[in-house]
Amino acid sequence: MRTLGAIILEHCAAILVVGLALVAVAAVIREREAAAVVRADPRIARYLAIDSLDWGDPLHRALFRDALGALRTGSRRTIDSLIHAVDDTRLAEFADPSRKVGGGRARLDAGEVAELIPMIVSYLAVFFTVIVLTYLAARAFAVWKFIAWKQGRDSALRRYLAVIESKGPRGIITGWEHIAAALARGAFALVLFAPAYVIAYALRTSLDTESLLFLVPLAVVSNGVLINQANHLFTLLVAESRKGYVETAVVKGVGASWAWNAPGGLRHRVVAFPSAGARGHIFRDIYRNARLQYIPSLKEHAAFVVTGIVIIEMALNINGHLCYALLRHILYREYDIAIAIVFVIFVSVKLAEIMVDIWHALEERRYANVP
Repeated sequence: MRTLGAIILEHCAAILVVGLALVAVAAVIREREAAAVVRADPRIARYLAIDSLDWGDPLHRALFRDALGALRTGSRRTIDSLIHAVDDTRLAEFADPSRKVGGGRARLDAGEVAELIPMIVSYLAVFFTVIVLTYLAARAFAVWKFIAWKQGRDSALRRYLAVIESKGPRGIITGWEHIAAALARGAFALVLFAPAYVIAYALRTSLDTESLLFLVPLAVVSNGVLINQANHLFTLLVAESRKGYVETAVVKGVGASWAWNAPGGLRHRVVAFPSAGARGHIFRDIYRNARLQYIPSLKEHAAFVVTGIVIIEMALNINGHLCYALLRHILYREYDIAIAIVFVIFVSVKLAEIMVDIWHALEERRYANVP
């Protein structure tokens, strides 16, 4: 069993290695950009320096061509090549950001860091809020589904088919509430598995998609993260319920009724508070053992969540947010700032992984009675 110090040291070493690698990448990119800076050929520069010559005016270009021809400085093909070279140089200089108003690309200096800090704080708040909310929602879904499975409840569609089988054609109408429930669950599943940007664009005309009150719920319910986590925990609950200690506990008189609000059964509050709400019931032990196996998977969950947030902020062009700033700096070829943002995103994921590993280690110690 790893100590807490070893866990933290391992993750800090990973952060250090990745940080050094990104610094090296930034240095290589800066060297290549410096080597690729446009330097006009002195022969071309002297023609561009003629103030009375407007290269955008067709008349001036024709006069220049005729003047070179009259001076016999070269063949017609040579003069055409020279004019093409002048055009290429002018185009390269026009695209060079150092020649634009404001001067050059932004660099990672104190001013840029001060501008990024509020975005980083907002991003971290959204990231960890989404992780917590998704965990709580996935846990509730998994517990509800598991108890329904133990109760032997069929799906809404199967109940509808059972009504038709018992009542014949008349059941097609009388069982409408079951088919309505099945359609509602299907629509809800479509939302849960839909990409975030699809949901966002569908609601963009009627909601403020740049609000955190929209961004956080969207990141929770979209991209299939919530339902996948719920199904993972549900599978662990089912596996635990089939182990021998469950039958032993039932024989010893531990509550094992799966009916709601019945003697020896469960109350609905167990969905929101699985451990505290199931005192004296076998579900408490099933859940705690399943949770111990489920906790490490939250590290993968953190990676999925950060991917969803990046996609949402980039796809919706949410100005003032960190991931949109990442896209903007990449488009402006301000790679040192973009690499710094990537490092912040990586560190946020590592922080989540550190918290999960520490939580898992503490749970293991408690179950193993390690001081």
